[in-house]
Amino acid sequence: MFCIKSPSEYLGSLFRRFTREQKIAFLSTFLIGFFCHLFIFTNSMYNNDDIRNLYVNQDRTDLGRWFLTYTAGISSFFSLPVVNGLLSLLFLGFTAMVLVHIFHIRKNLSIVLISGILVSFPSVACIFSYMFTADAYFISCFLGVLSVYFVTRSKHKYDWIIGAACLCFSVGIYQAYLTFILLLLLLFFLLALLQPQNYPDKKLFTMIVQFICMLGSGMFAYYLFLQIMLHIKQLNLSSYQGISQSGSFGLYDIKERIVLAYKDFLHFFKPGQILSYNNWMFSALIISVILLAVFFLTLYCKNIIYKNTLRNFLLLLCFIALPLCANTIYLISAEVNYHILMRHSWCLLFIAVIVLFEKTAPHCQVSTQKLLEWAAFGATFLVVWNYILLSNIAYFNMNFRYEKTYALCIKIMDRIEQSEDYDNHRRMAFIGNYSKTYKMDAVSDLLEPMAGMKGARVFDSSSRCYLPFFQNCLGEDIEVVTPEEEDALRATPEFQEMPYFPKEGSIGVINDVTVIKLND
Repeated sequence: MFCIKSPSEYLGSLFRRFTREQKIAFLSTFLIGFFCHLFIFTNSMYNNDDIRNLYVNQDRTDLGRWFLTYTAGISSFFSLPVVNGLLSLLFLGFTAMVLVHIFHIRKNLSIVLISGILVSFPSVACIFSYMFTADAYFISCFLGVLSVYFVTRSKHKYDWIIGAACLCFSVGIYQAYLTFILLLLLLFFLLALLQPQNYPDKKLFTMIVQFICMLGSGMFAYYLFLQIMLHIKQLNLSSYQGISQSGSFGLYDIKERIVLAYKDFLHFFKPGQILSYNNWMFSALIISVILLAVFFLTLYCKNIIYKNTLRNFLLLLCFIALPLCANTIYLISAEVNYHILMRHSWCLLFIAVIVLFEKTAPHCQVSTQKLLEWAAFGATFLVVWNYILLSNIAYFNMNFRYEKTYALCIKIMDRIEQSEDYDNHRRMAFIGNYSKTYKMDAVSDLLEPMAGMKGARVFDSSSRCYLPFFQNCLGEDIEVVTPEEEDALRATPEFQEMPYFPKEGSIGVINDVTVIKLND
């Protein structure tokens, strides 16, 4: 007889299937993430994109993100900080559960630290500054890690097919998580090379074939669906970030892109970047790199890898491929602005410290094991704590820049309404960049790499940027000129003679347009 489980029975059986380690991973991610990002969940703080997308269906097939609209619709198409934020933490929690399961992490402290690194890495805060799309992006992250889980588990022979489907949908939401998938596969394969007792040579070849099949079929399916959706919607790929040119390059181009990938990889380790934005983080980075070297050499020597020519060759290939996997986006498009939103995969550098410690510990004496555990704990705790601080400093800046932007726009609108030629039906042009807004130097320097969160104001200098703020925050139903009309107004003699705002005469009417001349 066919038996149907009730929702409570089904959820109860599902909960019992999760291991103790997975439950700790989920709770740790959710709790650390909640307190780390509480500020942005409970406040409306905008950047230039979010203020223009308070309601948007996110049908961005033209950007290659053909599956984005379906996942974004789960939380409605509104930018809802509490709903989008909690859903994001939910999927980050699922991601941590899968990561812990992939690497068979057992120690409670290791699980908490991996969860903390995943959810506090600055890419997460930057994605939250684009709250309207945050939950969809973290679904992409979860599906990407899930693809690695299926291709690396040895339960069924054709699990890589499920992995390929997960990869296809992950990249269909946000292409940047392809680097997360590649680096995770590389880390898993590197560990397999260092553990011949668990992964004999024959199993390595099977693994390589499955990885290639998963990546190849997953990306082929992604491209196929993309072409189908572009045809159905009668769209072309956008030129944004060089997307329309992706995949079309010659031999010289690929050489140039490979060099660019290696240069960027080395540049990202420099002081001032996210990995070492202050002295504490620089110390944590140095300790982490040293620990990775110690753990690698311990496994390399204890398992006598140096006598195996095949494994040495494959290890060499792994190290050569590392910068390319981390910067795959450059191989797809050399025109891309590879900002911090797209670099969530770099958190795997610090997660690798914990993972390699767990694999190395059984090979060490008890006293050495404890010493290494203290070092790994100290370095990764510093990482988590400093990234929590950086995220909240960024939220602090977002809050104050909103207040400063609001005050500026109120002042501008008041001056417009007080002018003799005021007509509420006349279009407006905001020309120039108002440079008198106060900047806190300490914050400006610190947040330079934080895309979407830096700067003294929500937007910069075009009329198009002012429009959504006036409409959504001030409730002023204004109309602005086009960029071409704005350029034409700049060239007029009347505009050239106008003083800068807030001086008298900085607001005037030119060609039946209310022009506000701000500081250049």
